Amino acid sequence: MRGQILFRTSLSVTLLLLVAGSNLVQGSADLVEAESASSSGNPGAAAPWFMDEVDTEGDMGLHASVAYDPASGVIYASYYDATNQELRLARSNGFGPEPCGPDGEWGCHTVDSGPDVGKYSSVAVNPDTGGIGIAYHDATNGHLKYLVFENPKQLVHSVYTIDKGIEGISKTGLHTSLAYSDGGKPFIAYYFENVSGVDALEFAYYSVTNGNCGYGYAEDTWRCHTIISGEGVGQYPSLVVRDNPTTNDWDFFISYYNGGTGELWYAKTVETEGNCPTDLTDMVCYGVAGGNDVGRYSSLYVDSAGDFHIAYYDATDKKLMYAVELASGTGNCGVLGSAQCDEIDTMQNNYHPLGISIAEDPAGYPAIAYQAANGSLKLARPVNALGLPAGSGNCGPEEIFLLWFCETIDPFGTWINYRNGDFVSLDISPSGLAHIAYNGFILPEGGNLYVAYQRFKVYLPLVEGIAD
Repeated sequence: MRGQILFRTSLSVTLLLLVAGSNLVQGSADLVEAESASSSGNPGAAAPWFMDEVDTEGDMGLHASVAYDPASGVIYASYYDATNQELRLARSNGFGPEPCGPDGEWGCHTVDSGPDVGKYSSVAVNPDTGGIGIAYHDATNGHLKYLVFENPKQLVHSVYTIDKGIEGISKTGLHTSLAYSDGGKPFIAYYFENVSGVDALEFAYYSVTNGNCGYGYAEDTWRCHTIISGEGVGQYPSLVVRDNPTTNDWDFFISYYNGGTGELWYAKTVETEGNCPTDLTDMVCYGVAGGNDVGRYSSLYVDSAGDFHIAYYDATDKKLMYAVELASGTGNCGVLGSAQCDEIDTMQNNYHPLGISIAEDPAGYPAIAYQAANGSLKLARPVNALGLPAGSGNCGPEEIFLLWFCETIDPFGTWINYRNGDFVSLDISPSGLAHIAYNGFILPEGGNLYVAYQRFKVYLPLVEGIAD
């Protein structure tokens, strides 16, 4: 049985027609997902939440990743089907061979059947073509794979092997993070695990003329780099790509976990000589937050000023943490106090939460989706982002009052082994509407894929018709 559901509604707009002597047409209050061209600030922050149980046919929703396409209003969720060991994709417009979700309003289907493929999936919308891509791990062969739908309205897609592991020796393509440039060029950050040697943070991008990786149909059409190596280095990478018009190139930003030291680290391109041991000579790598076990599940965005915002897990104290880049000497963490690291909330203490996800809202505030200590799915935001008065916060750092508000999106269930928010993934639309894909887990059945989302409530005005 499922726990409490907040609301569930049709994703389509319904009109209630009342035919009267004056030919009046009244529109019902309903929920819409379309983007408004005039949206500014963060109008979606206080919009109501709705929740769909999307895929339940087996142990579904592991390694979930979500992406919202503002051009079409479609939510995409990639995830791992643990029952059949396959990669699956769900779409909110119902397009697909398998109707799923409430009233069949979603479309679900297997996009790579493996065997045993689809862990560590990362889905993104190509801003240039409107297509979608998924980076993921092929556990059978230990490879990094990339799948692309050039036209999401069609079921035709292509699957490429980008980087290969060696059976019994190494695995690559773990903890993938996919991002597109403004021009639609794909980039993937991922973890390389060497069973008997040195691990590494890896980085790959499409490069037809200068490729050194890619196999089969993708032979030598991708460029793969080792950013930094070491025992446990490069886990949980989160990638941001920015077009740089000055250099006619791209800037890269990656947060990751250094398993060798138990620290949160960061890598980025710079205009001077870097220190990362890679042939990308313009990258620097450095620690942001230290401790016995700090930095797992790192999730990153970079603001318009080029400063990082990273959500991560402190496994020592079981805390959700948030780091923001500041001027040198003004913070409590980072190189020479160049960042501020604050505790936001308490997380699970008897097992790892399996994911944290951060996104920037249209007003420039952070939002963090995570699994709270009681096993519920929550979203944390500064009170200013929600337009709340001072003193209304219930989590986060404290000045006179607590500065953040942590909202329960999907409460925990009544059974001890029931929890919401495993493998959580967050995306926020240009108008501030949040979309969260996650796994709802219960023993012994396994989990289901859920998507929580916000929608504006719109009241259509009375319109006077023309009499016959």
